[in-house]
Amino acid sequence: MMNLSVLVNKVRKFLKVSWTDKMMIIEAVFLTGIIRFSILFVAFSKIAKLSGKYNKDSVFSINNKQISIGNRIGLVVQIVSKYTPWESKCLVKALTAQTMLRIRKIPSTVYLGVAKDDKKLVAHAWLRCGENIITGGDECYGFTMVAKFANHIGKVRE
Repeated sequence: MMNLSVLVNKVRKFLKVSWTDKMMIIEAVFLTGIIRFSILFVAFSKIAKLSGKYNKDSVFSINNKQISIGNRIGLVVQIVSKYTPWESKCLVKALTAQTMLRIRKIPSTVYLGVAKDDKKLVAHAWLRCGENIITGGDECYGFTMVAKFANHIGKVRE
């Protein structure tokens, strides 16, 4: 549980950021909630259809402005996910960032992977925008990719 002084400091930090960043933070909080709810109560097949084309990759070459926006979205989603009152793990982060990128017409691909951990199967999701993995990148190594979903704006890679 967060004490009052920590909360006050976080509010002060929030008030100091630009309006653009404030709006992006609010958007990320809103979307993580919707996506978490969807993961819990909507069939994954329906969520997957909204994520993009199955087993396709988005383009790897995007312009510098798109790279900058993608990296910023990845950072905001990572930070916001630490403070949501609901669980915002890798799949929520990947789908939230992908939705934010789609709104801005920036291509991305969500990857789903599995690995064995102490004889248990574990899953992980990560998101690529251009050549950069913007969510779940630190943990994606060692996972075997089993599905990918690309939202394509422009050319598509098979």
